[in-house]
Amino acid sequence: MNAPTTTRPGAWPTLSYRDAEAAVRYLTEVVGFTESVVHPGGPDRPIAHAELLWPDGGGIMFGSEPTEPRWSGSAGGPGTGTAYLSTDDVAGVAARVAAAGWTVLRELAETDYGSREFAFLDPEGNAWSVGSYPGAQGG
Repeated sequence: MNAPTTTRPGAWPTLSYRDAEAAVRYLTEVVGFTESVVHPGGPDRPIAHAELLWPDGGGIMFGSEPTEPRWSGSAGGPGTGTAYLSTDDVAGVAARVAAAGWTVLRELAETDYGSREFAFLDPEGNAWSVGSYPGAQGG
């Protein structure tokens, strides 16, 4: 039996967007995700489920805000999520975010633990931290 050639992420941050179609565009074009799959929903929920992959591993799942109550109650509504992205191109992501005119929460700087990081809000208010720290197990 051969060992798998790809790693399947075991943790997927999930978000909800009022305009998930726009989120697909700006998360790929500005932030740098790649589109894996987008499942359309009905007229009241244009995207039932989307998965975007992060070039350095992992990904996120999200969809259009449901009209019926969310399984998580009030947690996870649009503009309430936070996520950390690890990349070797922190400056590139920061430059694209600045060019898009998004709100920067923390300017690009070195941390005490050896990471280069910055943070921003996406157009729906989710907070993202982007840094070079891959996690203790990340190598």
